[in-house]
Amino acid sequence: MWKRRVRPRVRSTSRLFATFAVASLVPVVALGALVLQDYTRDAAEQGRAQGLAQADVITQMVVAPALNSGDTPTLGGDDLSRRGLTADQHDRMREATRLAVFNGSVQHLRLRGFSGRVIFSDDGSSSSGVPVSDPDFQAASNGEPRARVIMGRTRTIRVMQPMFAGATGQSVGVVEVYLPYQEIADRLEQQVSHTFWRIGGGLAVLYVLLALLAWLTTRSLRRYAADQRYNALHDALTGLPNRTAFRTWVEERLDRATRDGGHGAMVLVDLNRFKEVNDTLGHHAGDELLREVSVRFRDSLGPDDILARLGGDEFALLLPGRDRTDAVALLEQARARLTEEMVLDGVPLSIEASFGIALYPEHGHHMEELKQRADAAMYQGKRGTMDIVVYSGEQAAQPHQWLVVQAELRHALERDELILHYQPKVGVSDGTVRAVEALVRWQHPERGLVPPGDFLPAAEHSGLIVPLTEWVLRRALTDQLGWTAAGKRWVVSVNVSARNLEVPGFPGLVAGLLAEHRTAPHWLMLEVTETALAGDTDTVQRAIAELSALGVGISVDDFGAGYTSLSHLRGMPVAEIKIDRAFVKDVAHDPQSRAIVRSVIELAHGLGSRVTAEGVETAEVYRWLIEAGCDEAQGYLIGRPVPWPQVEPDFSLPVIDYSEGFVR
Repeated sequence: MWKRRVRPRVRSTSRLFATFAVASLVPVVALGALVLQDYTRDAAEQGRAQGLAQADVITQMVVAPALNSGDTPTLGGDDLSRRGLTADQHDRMREATRLAVFNGSVQHLRLRGFSGRVIFSDDGSSSSGVPVSDPDFQAASNGEPRARVIMGRTRTIRVMQPMFAGATGQSVGVVEVYLPYQEIADRLEQQVSHTFWRIGGGLAVLYVLLALLAWLTTRSLRRYAADQRYNALHDALTGLPNRTAFRTWVEERLDRATRDGGHGAMVLVDLNRFKEVNDTLGHHAGDELLREVSVRFRDSLGPDDILARLGGDEFALLLPGRDRTDAVALLEQARARLTEEMVLDGVPLSIEASFGIALYPEHGHHMEELKQRADAAMYQGKRGTMDIVVYSGEQAAQPHQWLVVQAELRHALERDELILHYQPKVGVSDGTVRAVEALVRWQHPERGLVPPGDFLPAAEHSGLIVPLTEWVLRRALTDQLGWTAAGKRWVVSVNVSARNLEVPGFPGLVAGLLAEHRTAPHWLMLEVTETALAGDTDTVQRAIAELSALGVGISVDDFGAGYTSLSHLRGMPVAEIKIDRAFVKDVAHDPQSRAIVRSVIELAHGLGSRVTAEGVETAEVYRWLIEAGCDEAQGYLIGRPVPWPQVEPDFSLPVIDYSEGFVR
C-alpha cells in the first residue's frame, strides 16, 4: 500500500529531472550560439583583415610601381584628380592590373582622386564606383583603409585603400579594389565548421555531463526523500509502521468501510512486564525483545492485516473484514506464538501481552473513538484475568478520562476528601470479628461517595498509588487505635499493589508508620494481589521478605483468579490466602468449585497459612465452608463495608451440632 503512495513522488522527481534537463539545455545552446556567433564575427573580421592586407600589397606592389617607374616622375603630393596619369603610367597600370585580374587575385581595380574622379579603371570605365560621400571613401581619403564584404551573385571584398606618394608619404588618391572573397569565405567557413563541431562536441559532452550529474543528483534526492518518508512513517527499531502511518491507514480504511459498509477490528497490545526486561537485562535486551515480538506478530497476521508500533512496548493492529470471533481467534494464535520461549542474553523468557479489541462500526466510526475503546478494553484485561478483551461498553474503564481523575484525586488527597470503610472478617467456627479490611472511598464534593473502582485504576497506573496507599495506611492505623481503645482487638488489612512493593523504601515506610502509631506489626495485614506475586521480580520478593521480617502479615488476595503457581508460594512468608469470590459463590451447588476450594484450603494449611473465603453471601455457602475447614469468611452475609464504629456481624451464626456431625 505504501509503495503506491511513493509513485507520485517518483513521477514528480522524473518531471524534475526532465525540467532540469530542458532548462540546462537552453543555456548550453545559447552559449554555443553565442560562441559560434563570436567566432563567425571574428572570422569575418579576419576576412576583412586579409582583404586589407591583400589590397595593401596590390597597392604597394602593383599600383605604386606602375606610377613611379620609368622616366615618368614619381608621384608628388598633389591630388590625382588635378594631375591625372600620363599615357605611360596609364599603360603600365593597365599592364599590371591585367596580369592581376588574369591571375584572379583582383576582380576589379580603380584609382580615384579625392573628388571621386576615376583616374584609372581596369575596364576603362570612368563612372560608377563608390560615392564620394560613402564613409569608406571618406576614411580612405583621410588615410584610413576600409574593407567591406559585399554579398551579391559572388561574394566580394571591397577595399578602399589610400594611395600614398612615394616621396612625401602623403595620400594622393584612393585605390578602389574588389577582391574575390569566395576562397576566403570557403576557408573561413571550413574553419567555422571545424570550430562549430569542436565547440558543439564540447558543449554536447558538457551537456551530457550536466544531465548525468542532474540525473544522479535527482536519483539521490529521490532516494533521500524516499528514505526520509520511510523513516517518518516507520519505527527505526522494528521497521514497523509508526503511529503516524497507522493513523493514516486507519483513517483510510475507516472511510472506505463507511462508504462500502465494511467492518473490522482495531487492537491495542501492551507487553506485560516489559520494564522488568529493561531493568534486569538492559535496554539492548529490551530492543531485541521488541524486534522479536514484531517478527512473531507479523508471522501471525494475514496479508490485509496492519501491524504498527505506537511507541515503547505498545503495538496496534488493524484487522479489516474480521468480526469479533475472527479477531479473537487470530489474537489467540498471535498470543500463542508470542508466548513461545525466547532466549535473551542467555536468559530464557516467555513474554505475555494484553490485547484490547474495539470493533467497527459497532464500537465507533473514527480513529480516536476506536483507539480509546480498545485502550479501555486492554486495561480492563490488565486488571483482570483475561489477556484478550473485547470492548464491552461502559463496563470498561476509560483511560482517556484518567487524566481528569488523577488531577482531581491529587486535590482530594490535599483536601482530605478520602474516607475509609471497613468490612469485617469473622472466624468461621465462632462468628467473631477477627480482622477488618480497609476499603477506601472518595467523598467527592460534587459526585458524592465515589466507589474505588472509579478511581483506583487511574491511581494504579500513575504515581498517585504511592501517596494514596500511604494515606490509607496512616488512616487505618489511626482508626485502629480508636477501636483498640474501645476494646476491639481487630487486625487491620490494607491492600497494596505491585507498584507499592516496587517502590524503594516501602518496607521502611511501613515500619515508620507502625512506630509512629505504636502498633505491633502483627496487628497489620498487607493484602497483595495474586497477579503482583506472579511477576516474581526481585524487588517484590525482597519487599515481601522485609515486611514479613518486621512481623507484618502478608495475605495473597483473590487467589485463583490470577497466575500464581505453587512455585510462587513455596518459600513465600504468606500468613493468609484469600480464595477469590468466583469460586466461593458456587460451592453450594458446583462440584468443581467445591473441589477447587477444598484443594486451596488443604494447600494453605499445608503451607501454614490461614484461609479466608471472599464473597460469602448466603448461609448455605457459610455452612459449607464450616464443613470444609475454612478459617475465616468475608462477604455481604457477614457485613458490608461501613465506618469502623458500625462494624458488627449482622448475620445469625449457623449452629454446629457436633454430636450429629453436621451444620444446621
